[in-house]
Amino acid sequence: MKKNLLFHLLLLITISGSFAQSTKQAAIQRMTDSVKMAYLSEAAIQYPLLRQGFISTDVIGRGNVKSRLRGNEFFDAQSQVTRVRVNFNLPIAQWSKNIISANINYLYQHVDLNRVTNYNPGLPVQNTTTNSSTMTLTLSYNRVDSLFGHQVIYSANISGVTDELSAIRRVNGLVGITVQFVQTASTVFRAGLFYINDPTIPTHFIPLITYSHKFQKGNLQLFADLPSRVLLKKKLSERSWLSIGTEMTGTQTFMSLNEPAKPKHVISSTLELKTGPAFEYKVSKKVMFGISGGLFSTLSARIFEQGKAPSTYFIDNKRNSAPYANFTISFLPFLNSIVRKQE
Repeated sequence: MKKNLLFHLLLLITISGSFAQSTKQAAIQRMTDSVKMAYLSEAAIQYPLLRQGFISTDVIGRGNVKSRLRGNEFFDAQSQVTRVRVNFNLPIAQWSKNIISANINYLYQHVDLNRVTNYNPGLPVQNTTTNSSTMTLTLSYNRVDSLFGHQVIYSANISGVTDELSAIRRVNGLVGITVQFVQTASTVFRAGLFYINDPTIPTHFIPLITYSHKFQKGNLQLFADLPSRVLLKKKLSERSWLSIGTEMTGTQTFMSLNEPAKPKHVISSTLELKTGPAFEYKVSKKVMFGISGGLFSTLSARIFEQGKAPSTYFIDNKRNSAPYANFTISFLPFLNSIVRKQE
């Protein structure tokens, strides 16, 4: 009887010890995850691309459009554009210094074209509205390492772009490296170079420069992420931020034309600048609301045949600058990787 009692007591102690150890390890893991998530959330406030996702609406005011077809005057008109963009980042796997993630990006665009004046009687353009949708699915791999005492990030991803779920219209690949040269309490400087295997962009090599500096007074921080944005940001409170600057953006949409003088399957590509103030408010622990506005400038708006280089464009549209407003709801990181392996 005493032996049985002793055996059960030892078994209970062993089970309790194992359970306590497992509970302790789980608690430590939760604490580590919590610290990492808090740090990532703070970084995502400064760099929106790090956020778990967002829903954004751009309303672009009416602007004059002058269109040329193969170098000849085509038409003049006025256009008003509304865009809705939905973006979501999904962390898939993380081990050692490696991270695999996925991204889903959806763009809906509504264009209202009116007050049209035609210059080509053989190809008349009517007052019209068009709606288009584009979805991009991206699988990314990143490795954080060191080289000669500097932090290095190696990146690679593959993207599929489509305007319909039944087929992928285009597949792109990207590889690149980013090196951190300076990191102090107030200043960060990184530089990188990326190669993009995409026939629809004018250049395959894209340099990247990231610079941020936090000033000692005024709760001001400068961000220069070239070529995508330059802005000055002020922290108003623990929940609110005000910024002013310029952001580069753009779109690519697929179109099908049914006119003998034009290719059937084409891509409409734009490159744009948004300049003005922005305000963000932290609604809850993980939800941000943003509103911005200012001047919307179109650097280029061209249409070219699908599968060919942008330099072969046959329609070139010039659009005057116009006012714009943007409303965004975004979500700070809240998901851990689905697969995690500690090494």
